[in-house]
Amino acid sequence: MHALRLLPASLVLAFGLSACGGSGDSTSSPTTPTTPAASASSGVLVDDLVVGATVFCDDNGNGALDGGELSAVTDSLGAYAFSAACSGRLASVAGTGYDLTTLKAPPGQFIAAAGSMVVSPFTTMKVVSGLSDAEFQTVLERLGLSGVDVATFDPTKDSARATTAAAIAKILVDIAELSADTGGNPAAAFRGAVAAVAEQVRGSGASVFASDSGLQALVQAAALGGLREGNKGRDTLDETALANAAQLAAQGLAAIAQQTRSAASLSAARDLISSNAVRTLISQVDLKDSTQVSVARTRLADTSALTAAQYVFVTGDQVQIAPVSGQLTTATLAQFQSGLTLSGQTLATLDYVKLPIDATRLAIPKKGAGLTLGIEIENTTTGGILQARLSGVTLLRDETDRVRAQIESDAGLHLYMKTGAGIEIGTGATPFADLSSNILCSCSDGVGIDLQKLAAGLRKRFPDNTTLIDRVLTETGTFRVRMVGTGADLRQADGTRLGVSRITVRTPGSTVTAAEVGGVSIQGRVTF
Repeated sequence: MHALRLLPASLVLAFGLSACGGSGDSTSSPTTPTTPAASASSGVLVDDLVVGATVFCDDNGNGALDGGELSAVTDSLGAYAFSAACSGRLASVAGTGYDLTTLKAPPGQFIAAAGSMVVSPFTTMKVVSGLSDAEFQTVLERLGLSGVDVATFDPTKDSARATTAAAIAKILVDIAELSADTGGNPAAAFRGAVAAVAEQVRGSGASVFASDSGLQALVQAAALGGLREGNKGRDTLDETALANAAQLAAQGLAAIAQQTRSAASLSAARDLISSNAVRTLISQVDLKDSTQVSVARTRLADTSALTAAQYVFVTGDQVQIAPVSGQLTTATLAQFQSGLTLSGQTLATLDYVKLPIDATRLAIPKKGAGLTLGIEIENTTTGGILQARLSGVTLLRDETDRVRAQIESDAGLHLYMKTGAGIEIGTGATPFADLSSNILCSCSDGVGIDLQKLAAGLRKRFPDNTTLIDRVLTETGTFRVRMVGTGADLRQADGTRLGVSRITVRTPGSTVTAAEVGGVSIQGRVTF
């Protein structure tokens, strides 16, 4: 396990989080299964739409992006386009991008047969199952997806079957994430759960949603298959713990899935799809303790609490900005968006920026939620810009019940700076790996980015560019601030969702992207 440095959740502000997600619903008529074309150069990655993920042409079928294989990053609509036609199997890179509903990276790899126009959990099931077209159509019928051609099926554009598809995907994704919570491999668990679902449904002889018992049997089989695969080579779960985890998952996820399928639309099901409630309850249990497992079953039986919205939120909708000397500025998110004026200050004279946050009771699993964060500050007059992307942050609830952020010892920080005159410096593709107290610090009432120590760290790492660094940090004018994070469903204090955005950290002297982060977003303006 990586060594961790404990930081209050206010750190997250410096790189910003908010929340939003989902896609619109529209109606399409049933499709007739067809054989995919021999090759395709474009398509869409779908759980809900997955933005900023890497998709590649897996020519050799080994599941890894190798040198020379075509690849592309999905856009804001989940679409990707290769530079040439792909005649091989299509695959995504697990853990990249973010789902517009869950605001998290899909934990598993999605794969699809050559020529598919859609890459999804259902194309993955078709490939992994190894079933013939006719056999797989029977599986789809029993899953409530009769007549679907998985090679072209985009549930975000098919309102008649969107919530059914979302319910099944929710089961698969949560099992993969539960595997990660228990020390397993989420990508292996996802694939194992997918295979188990196909096998269970094929042998069931009935619609899985026809009864609660049938749905629970499906989830239990998927959880056993997924957790067992995720546990291989790690042995973090013995057979008793694995069986108990699968039983608890079956009880909780079946209830979530049934309500998701019954929702009027994807939008109406959004809170259910993005909820961590089942994972959180299971993560709090010693899975080898029968008494604790029994208590968990009782809690999972409370469907009202289980299906309530679960999210992280900005306490008091406040942003706090502290200068090295002078009065702390506390503003609401609305005021920040409209614009703040900090007379007599510059980035060089600010001490820290902080965002206090909290969470509903079942929003954060015991081992936390992994985050990737980004910030972009741009002078609207000169074009001077500062960009940063921080990976390796975990959000958790500590022993005092406070929501805090942990930075892992192998966290990485990508940076880019440019003056109004166009002079650039930055890390490029290789991030800073030593995020010591020279860059991060604890503030008196919380932890955020210490801008003074960050600046000192930049000067130390770029000793030949101190003049440029000081020039960027001492610019005055109006600055557009954009802060983005993926991995947590952060909202306003009243539960209102916020927007999504994407930051592309640049590489000095090149058009090549150094790093990206997309997800929930807070945007504002500050005038110095």
